[in-house]
Amino acid sequence: MKKQIFLVGCILALFVLASVCPSWAQSTVKVGVMYSITGAGSAVGKIQIDGVKLAAKQVNEKGGLKMGKKKAKVELVIRDDETKPDVGVRRLREFFNDKIKLIVGGTFAHVSTAINEQIKGGQGYFMATNGIQEKVFRKEQKAPYYISTLGAVDGIGRMCADYVAKTYKPKHVMLFLPDYAYGRGAATGAHKVFKEKYPNIKVSETWSPVGTPDFTSYIIKIKEAKPDVVMMGHWGNDTINALKQVYELGLRKDTKIFFNSIITTQAIGIPPEALEGVTMGMWWYHNLEGIKDAATMKAVDELTQAWKKEYGEPPDPFAVFAYLGMQETLRGIQMANSTDPGKVYKALMGKDYMSVKGPAKWRIDGRPDYKYAKFIVDGKSPKEKKDKWDVGKVVDIYMGQELCLPLKEMGY
Repeated sequence: MKKQIFLVGCILALFVLASVCPSWAQSTVKVGVMYSITGAGSAVGKIQIDGVKLAAKQVNEKGGLKMGKKKAKVELVIRDDETKPDVGVRRLREFFNDKIKLIVGGTFAHVSTAINEQIKGGQGYFMATNGIQEKVFRKEQKAPYYISTLGAVDGIGRMCADYVAKTYKPKHVMLFLPDYAYGRGAATGAHKVFKEKYPNIKVSETWSPVGTPDFTSYIIKIKEAKPDVVMMGHWGNDTINALKQVYELGLRKDTKIFFNSIITTQAIGIPPEALEGVTMGMWWYHNLEGIKDAATMKAVDELTQAWKKEYGEPPDPFAVFAYLGMQETLRGIQMANSTDPGKVYKALMGKDYMSVKGPAKWRIDGRPDYKYAKFIVDGKSPKEKKDKWDVGKVVDIYMGQELCLPLKEMGY
């Protein structure tokens, strides 16, 4: 009899505990994560994973996702696409085999584009947190539940061309870009803006192959052309080598250097004297001191402090977009009260929300419309820098309409 009473007491105690504590064993939401952990994209892929991990950790520390009257722990299932489209497709199928249909990922555009092709039948939701060619978001091309926190590389060219034309009022602009999808997309965007809005500006092009170790011949060609502004847009190690050689060959003395899009991970590899006087576009920056938006500054400061606590350094812009991708995916799950790809996607669409890029709203083509589309940063001199991550000062913010093409032009 005593044994029976003891067992009943234990069972009642378990029921009480279950009612006051979240039951992780019973409620877990699995989200797939796919970045380039190996291969050409590994340096960036690894910091992107830092971003998604922190977003999931913050939700779990608050008790998990609210799913109706229960709470669910977020569990990340991480896989490596090896910077290869065919591997990315195999990993996608592995996720589907494991009943995981919500995936956050994307380091290189060719991998993310391949994923779009695989889910055109609505088989899954993919949050791409890298830049992709704009054509992927056209109504006839985009998979129904394909979504991206960063959007299209064509927008980089449009925004930067618009800013350069308005700010410097040049007569001649030289596009100095890498000869692959990213550079071609940025050039397409820039030419569209110059042609339609600033037809009197002469626009020339200089293309360099990806992986160029010596940019001397290209820089000499640019110097001979005597442009008023050089719009550069290299990526990875090419960013570091190109900007170092621009400094060493004195191009900055002859013309204004505007670098379309740089991330902190690249900028810290460039000598400060080579960045001094260079104006750069940045998707995000960890120090917005001076902007008149208390809510956005607060959000940026809080994320920066959390990141420093977790990883010992401020967040890189590319990692922040991975963080945003996971944060928005989890918010969508909670709003939809479901892990169904269509329900999560539809829960996000058309909704206003606050982010570390300021007020934003999801467009029906799966891209966000951010108030602060691009931060304009001037490179700091060695004397001005407080630490190695203090690469520049925000001097302006691009808030024009060139981030995304009008929905009508996208076929919606």
